[in-house]
Amino acid sequence: MEELTSRQKAILDFIDQNIRERGYPPTLREICKKFSISSTNGARYHLHRLGRMGYLEIERYASRGVKRIGASSPGSVSRRNYRMPILGRVPAGPLNLAAPDLREEEMVVDPEFFGSRASEPELFGLRVKGDSMVEAGIYDGDIVVVRPQNLADDGDIVVARVEEEATVKRFYRQNGDIVLQPANPDYSPIRIPNQGGKENGQDIGIVGVVVGLIRAM
Repeated sequence: MEELTSRQKAILDFIDQNIRERGYPPTLREICKKFSISSTNGARYHLHRLGRMGYLEIERYASRGVKRIGASSPGSVSRRNYRMPILGRVPAGPLNLAAPDLREEEMVVDPEFFGSRASEPELFGLRVKGDSMVEAGIYDGDIVVVRPQNLADDGDIVVARVEEEATVKRFYRQNGDIVLQPANPDYSPIRIPNQGGKENGQDIGIVGVVVGLIRAM
């Protein structure tokens, strides 16, 4: 591999840091902001240069389409990929990620980014609708990466099912109840007397815990 300039090394370190701390690489806009680059074309030039030098693999037309290769740091990326289903809703019964009628689309990801074994990734994506979690950095159109489970710890961001709709909220236990707290003062929390029970006649259940985020471009 060619020797890196100080700017190239800084960008590569920034990519490694994002992968290590967040589970996915930064967007072009985040690179521009970090390094005061005036346009995404400038950031794209640096990434493609790093790709030609053998430090990155670039996937055209993919959101965050950068793979780190040849790294020995904790942020290095496995080359194993998983076709993660992107769901628009979650079912009332057991979640079967293989069910074709649940999938709106698929996205190729490295499951190790999100702390999942490559052999049994068991991850799905859910496209966020609305602005109830904007203060947690989750915006309309983003894709949250979810590990299916019906238990959560206080402060976890979870996907819950309310009737036929999926909602993304922060999970808390309060006085024996479960509270799904939005991250937007314009919205009220959802209080659940017991997990998997009914609240005001609505069927409610926790589907999974959010383990990553893919920003809408």
